[in-house]
Amino acid sequence: MASNIPTALCLLLLVVIPGGQAFFPNFWTKFLGLTWRSYTHQDLTEDAILNVTLQILLERPHPTRPPLRVEDFQGKTLIADDILRAYFGEEASTRQFRASMQQIVNANSNMDFLSGTRDDPLCHFDSERLQAGNSRLQRARDDLLGGVRAKNYEWSRERLGQILHSLQDFYSHTNWVELGNEAAHPDLATPGMEIDSLASASDQTCTDCTDGSCKNNIADFIKMNNLLTSGYYGDTHSKPDGKCSHGGPFDDSRHLRARGGINKDTASPIFSPHHFLHQKAAILALEASIKFLNELRTDLTDQEMLRLLGVSSFPALSFVVDTTGSMGEEIRAVQLQARNIINRQNVLPPDNFILVPFHDPGYGPEYKTNDSREFLNKLDSLLALGGGDEPEMCLSALRLALINTPPYSEIFVFTDASAKDIELRNSVEALIQAKRMKVSFLITEDPSWNRGRSRRAVLRQDRFDLYSDLASTSGGKIIFSNNEDIYAVTDVIAESSHFDMVNLLDVKSEKRGETTHMFEVDGFLHDVSLFVNGGVQRINIYDPDGLIQNVKKHRKGLFTQMSLEDPLSVGKWSITVTTTRPYSLHVQGRTSFDFLYYFGAFLNGSHPGLHQYTGQPVAGVPSVLVIEPIGLPESAHLDQVSLTTPHGDTRTLDLKQANQSRFLMAEVGSVPIGEFRVGVSGQDNRGHELHRQAPQHVKSSECVVELSLDFEKGLIAGQRLLVPLTVTKYGSCDCYTVTLSTDSEDFKIRSDVSKIIFRDGRMNTSEFWIEARPTASPTKMVMVSATVTSCEDITKFCFTRGQLPVKAPLEKTSYSYPNCSSVKYSGSCPSSWHSTTCRQHQWRATMQSYHPEGIKSVQTLNNTGRVSHRLDGKNETITFDSDCCSLEEELLLTTYGKTTGYCHVRVPSASVQLCLEKILAILIGAMYVFWAT
Repeated sequence: MASNIPTALCLLLLVVIPGGQAFFPNFWTKFLGLTWRSYTHQDLTEDAILNVTLQILLERPHPTRPPLRVEDFQGKTLIADDILRAYFGEEASTRQFRASMQQIVNANSNMDFLSGTRDDPLCHFDSERLQAGNSRLQRARDDLLGGVRAKNYEWSRERLGQILHSLQDFYSHTNWVELGNEAAHPDLATPGMEIDSLASASDQTCTDCTDGSCKNNIADFIKMNNLLTSGYYGDTHSKPDGKCSHGGPFDDSRHLRARGGINKDTASPIFSPHHFLHQKAAILALEASIKFLNELRTDLTDQEMLRLLGVSSFPALSFVVDTTGSMGEEIRAVQLQARNIINRQNVLPPDNFILVPFHDPGYGPEYKTNDSREFLNKLDSLLALGGGDEPEMCLSALRLALINTPPYSEIFVFTDASAKDIELRNSVEALIQAKRMKVSFLITEDPSWNRGRSRRAVLRQDRFDLYSDLASTSGGKIIFSNNEDIYAVTDVIAESSHFDMVNLLDVKSEKRGETTHMFEVDGFLHDVSLFVNGGVQRINIYDPDGLIQNVKKHRKGLFTQMSLEDPLSVGKWSITVTTTRPYSLHVQGRTSFDFLYYFGAFLNGSHPGLHQYTGQPVAGVPSVLVIEPIGLPESAHLDQVSLTTPHGDTRTLDLKQANQSRFLMAEVGSVPIGEFRVGVSGQDNRGHELHRQAPQHVKSSECVVELSLDFEKGLIAGQRLLVPLTVTKYGSCDCYTVTLSTDSEDFKIRSDVSKIIFRDGRMNTSEFWIEARPTASPTKMVMVSATVTSCEDITKFCFTRGQLPVKAPLEKTSYSYPNCSSVKYSGSCPSSWHSTTCRQHQWRATMQSYHPEGIKSVQTLNNTGRVSHRLDGKNETITFDSDCCSLEEELLLTTYGKTTGYCHVRVPSASVQLCLEKILAILIGAMYVFWAT
């Protein structure tokens, strides 16, 4: 386990927060929301991650480089590029770290956008749900640790973003700052701790406030007794008289007593009644975020913590390998290349190793480890056995690899057979796009087909076109070879296994004869390589001055590899190829300059901001395209972004500076239909052109599919979970097929929905069950995928995926199920009951209930009487009223964690009630006599 970080160091590293920069979700809020001087959840989350990353790297010196020095970072705004390059060197790519940080920020922002969380008071510490909100954070922390230990860092980042959102909202939505506290709450999100000193149901917490700045509207009793409270919001939870509101223009409860509000979300009085305390709340929220991350380090190794945050020089080495009897040489070549890469990276080896075997008719399971020796042993155990029909389960294996490999990685597929499971093409393409993955295929094809593989039919010449399409869509390569050349050809793996690699040119052409292609070289590029596959007779390379270059060429069969010698002349280079058959051309280089991008849409509401699309952008819908440059010096600039189709049609948009200096944005208007690539262009400090293009194609959709997965409850081993599926169409298609799947045979989908027909409206909601075997491991995560495909055109589809933690069955504890205590009755019913007079008599039961998850709802199962409940400090006070036509009732209690329990109430008879009253009178009389004497 990591050592505890001294508080002094934590405070030392609270470097300059960008001046004027819960808080609204992200930078877009400040762009539109008149809140320029405010801190957002994005600001706080990024600053916390950068602080803790720097702390870890200060304590873990690089094995071959000088250690980092605290004084080099003090008093400066922390920047991801500066930290990682100071640690790993100038050639380090920060793409993985930036993308991981963006994933955490996006999950944080989504708490204000998604229907399942935006109005949940536990997620935002609203409506005095403080103890239940803290219990939720503690459960989420356990989920996060489980995800990291299961090596599921993507899901864990989602959970981390959600936790940090709620943690930060505590300081903006409660009166912790108003009570004069100058440090983070010591027990918030801390395992085994509860929040004390809570205002009760009968306490007035606020006084009326009618102007924009609600100074001194916290009730004196609350301040004198140092009691915690929070504001009610909207009409989701009925606001009791005298309680505080959240406040601001989006909160309807601000008009009820006590009028006004206490939120410190922004520095603007338009949105935040306590805007004058915004900066104090932000500083405490940042301190609390850093505290939470540092406390995670007591339960994780530093290496696990860095993987969670996406800090790595080499995130993954991932192979998909055909293991049929004809693949012996290929398997040995893979084993050799893996050893070469691991030996080359022996100081800082890859963080993740992924291997997925396949054959006919099976595939998997996936093998995933962080240990290079274990991985090599697993590779050495692969045997090429059996024959089988020519098509195999390649896409099933590739899909498993895509799920288990970190984003922005490259997967290498080795096979000599076409794919049997072509129905998975859409889901594979969607995963490539969502995770920004490259997929490269190394195919050994022997025309004689005497390699131990049976052949039932004449093989199609185009059987590998699917692989070619996937390689092109992902920005990867497809290489054809044979047994004799496979060892030389696999050198391409070592060439590509640098995470500062970018694509400069990708061409897939059917033309024959002589053709010229151009690519741009800038001053940030080095180690440029060219790969040509196909029937090429001659290749000439010309520098920007038109001089032919004598480069070393390595040619094996149809595959040619060339490397340009550094330093390279800046400008437009050209390649002239003379071909006799179709070919592909791929040019790549290493660089410190790259970019990330995402599409999003502005969402209004209580916390407006830019909602990042987690899946495909929707064709024809107005969107915003956000660009985040990586490694671009201040002396250079980007001016335009381009959307280019596979046919070469280009749409160019001007980039605008966002309010945070590292972000650029363009309003797309409407997203193009079909496939396109995103590229950026600008100039360096010498006026030379800069160009970068994202390797993967973006494929817009004409529908949106959503899975409502209950990540709080998870999936219990041996049980099943009902999952709502919502499809919204934006195009003209009215018929879609639905394909649902999981990533493991431990989980089965039960669904009656195979096709959706839209007859009225644009939205369709259905449900399906996911079942977990009793043997499903509680440390596992299950991936659920939904692909919705047009009945008219199978190339038009929409896709989504989500993950659920698998949990052990609930252990019986005193708080396993909500129940009732301290039941008190008032009123009574006559012993002789009659239907004509029973409504003339009333009775009431009042009781207390406590559960760490908080009581969300109380219902009557027999539909008699009236039931209400309200928060009372840590407890929930439940009141049931009925006439004497109903003498008993069963109450169903449901917590925010969806745990249920029951309470039975029954009216005492009139004789019993009279007896109790007489006993009470006798006791009071006896006490009076005793004290009088």
